[in-house]
Amino acid sequence: MPEVSERRVPQRKNTLTHEVTDTDEVVIYDGNGPQLLVLNDVAAGVWLMIDGQRSIQDITTEIVSHLDAERETVTRDVLAFLGQLEQRKLITWNEAT
Repeated sequence: MPEVSERRVPQRKNTLTHEVTDTDEVVIYDGNGPQLLVLNDVAAGVWLMIDGQRSIQDITTEIVSHLDAERETVTRDVLAFLGQLEQRKLITWNEAT
């Protein structure tokens, strides 16, 4: 799991992201793995916000603004998902500036 600091900034590694228009699913393909991941709506939102600029805190704030959920719960879930992405070597980390 990533360091708990919400100021850390996730950065996507070189992968292909495809949005399936018929099902509104987001699919990540990593040719280095190879890995194919189909994301649910919230995970897709997190993935699409990973741009090397937004911190964990920024991503969490954006999700909380769209969902009826407590910030602590969203933060925990975002950290868990980012930890999974890190384990699969799909993201790296930058420090917030």
